[in-house]
Amino acid sequence: MRQRFLSRCADQLAELKAIAHQPTPLVGSDPLIRIAHSLAGAAGTFGFAEISARASALETLLVEQADGGTVRAALEALIVEIERTLT
Repeated sequence: MRQRFLSRCADQLAELKAIAHQPTPLVGSDPLIRIAHSLAGAAGTFGFAEISARASALETLLVEQADGGTVRAALEALIVEIERTLT
């Protein structure tokens, strides 16, 4: 199960990177909220506390409609943490 999560995490990392490179505003991005929510729960379940914490923080910022710079910084922090975990 843990290996399956990591495999799915790699797929979601690709999605996160694609979203991060879009010029459109990130606030209110439904796909990004969905991915952040999914990662927050699943990562916590499988013992990846840092990914869970960063995904949860991103989800909260998105739901609260924080400014784009803050959301982008949280997204980048999540990407870095996933990359660190997968290496």
